[in-house]
Amino acid sequence: MYHPGKVIEVIRPSEKEVTSSDTSVQAVLDMWDENIITLEVSAKIAAKIKEGQVVLVDYRPDEKFEAPVPRHLVAKILEGKKAKKVWEAYSQMQERKKRRVAVKAQPSPAQSYIQ
Repeated sequence: MYHPGKVIEVIRPSEKEVTSSDTSVQAVLDMWDENIITLEVSAKIAAKIKEGQVVLVDYRPDEKFEAPVPRHLVAKILEGKKAKKVWEAYSQMQERKKRRVAVKAQPSPAQSYIQ
């Protein structure tokens, strides 16, 4: 399972404003479900990731654990029409969910017994 997110910021260990204990790269992401999370970026794409891109986060279970624990790794960078199409599809689904919740939360009009 993968979830899309938009890159808000990339954190590289080589940056002047970052002191790091390792060489891994992280990305701060605005996820499709309106969460903001910081995740590790796969080393294979770490040099290519940049602010504003749409990425796919690997949520498949990590085999290292007995219980299903998601990998939480930025695995793919989507660009162009594909990025726009994926982001819009998830955003529209989130908006539909929010509208359904809002409709359920509205109180029913009180019935008038006075005529």
